[in-house]
Amino acid sequence: MTSAPFWTPAETAALEQLAGDVPLLELVRRYRRIANPAGWPHRSRHAIQLKMVKMGLPVRVNAGEWVTTGGAAEILGCPGCRVEAWLRRPKTAAILQPIIRGKNRYITRAAWRRLARERPAVLGGYGADRLFLLLEDRELAESVAARYPRRRGDWRVRCCETGKVWPSARRAAAELHVSRQAITLAIRERRPVMVLGMRFEALREGVA
Repeated sequence: MTSAPFWTPAETAALEQLAGDVPLLELVRRYRRIANPAGWPHRSRHAIQLKMVKMGLPVRVNAGEWVTTGGAAEILGCPGCRVEAWLRRPKTAAILQPIIRGKNRYITRAAWRRLARERPAVLGGYGADRLFLLLEDRELAESVAARYPRRRGDWRVRCCETGKVWPSARRAAAELHVSRQAITLAIRERRPVMVLGMRFEALREGVA
C-alpha cells in the first residue's frame, strides 16, 4: 500500500486560508475546487481533517463567514430553540437559507444582514452590541436595536394591582391557579379575573 503524497506548502496554505471560516464539509469542497485545477493529489475528508489537527488549525467554525444556529443563539443570548423557530417560518427561512453540514445548520453572516434589512422585527429585543457581533455591521445593528427594542411576540403580562410580571399568560395562570383563557379574556375585555379580583395587561409595547 503506497502512502499518500506529502503535503506541499501550497496545499497547507490553502487549508490555513479556509480554516475557521467554514464548516468542515464545506471546507473540503472548497479545498477540492482549488486542488483539482492545480493538479494537487486527491485528499479524503479524513486526511484533510487530520492534517488540520496536526497543523493546529480549527476544524470547526470559530469565526468568519458562517455561524451555526446554536452559535447565533449564543451570540444573541437566547435559547437555541428560538433560532430554530425562526427557521420554521417560510419567509425567514427563505432569507437565511441555512445550509446543512453534518448535524449542524449554518447561516452566513450576509444572510443575517439580509434578515436585518428585510425583516428586522425578527431580531427585535436584542441590544446593538449583540446584534453587531452577529451582523458585523455596526450601523445596521444600531438601527435594528433602536427600531425594535422589544422582541416580536412579547407575551409578557403584568398584574395591574401588584405590578408583578410573568413571561406569559400561561405562566401567570399556573401560578395563580386559574386558566390561561381567564387571563387572556380579562386582558382583551379590560376587566378583572372574577375569581381573583385582579386585572392584567399585556406588555407588548416595550414597557419595561
